[in-house]
Amino acid sequence: MHDSTVLSSLTFLLMAAALGTGCSPGHPDDEIEATGATDATANGTPPPEIQAWMDRLTVEHAYDPETGFIVAKETVALPSILTEGPDLDDVVRRAGEDGRLVIAFATADRCAPCQQYKRDALNDARVIARLGDPRLLVTHVEVDRAPEMATTHLGSAAIPMTYALRDGRPVATLRGQRSADELLEWLDQQLDS
Repeated sequence: MHDSTVLSSLTFLLMAAALGTGCSPGHPDDEIEATGATDATANGTPPPEIQAWMDRLTVEHAYDPETGFIVAKETVALPSILTEGPDLDDVVRRAGEDGRLVIAFATADRCAPCQQYKRDALNDARVIARLGDPRLLVTHVEVDRAPEMATTHLGSAAIPMTYALRDGRPVATLRGQRSADELLEWLDQQLDS
């Protein structure tokens, strides 16, 4: 690969990851420019927006000044409904056969906001019960291990993200780390649509 191609690919991945890993508060109306993370990294200190985000995390984490990422120092286990179920390829195929709505969670082990999302929302008993709704097929994709699968079916490897898919295509997204209540509300909206 040429150096310019590698640099372009890395730049794209860093920008996508910065937006998806919790370098922003995770809500669509509170985005921070992806380049903001690199402006304050000369001294290794996170920009104020990222520091404010880090202050809200309860999972062990650190700031990586080279990438601007909030890096997880622990990995939170997913509930069995997500670990023991089929992968994204299989879920999309199955949904095509029976018309169910697919809910896909995209995270990465390296991402501290992803780990917080797992702890706060994905392991919440109410969320687990809702994910068991027979109208749903649920899955998880670890984007660092299956980037092609994420890009093929979700159109992105941004993290943390939650997707609703119908007929194999994303029809709704929930960006960023969310509370159990926010996720439940979003799931209800998808089931009602």
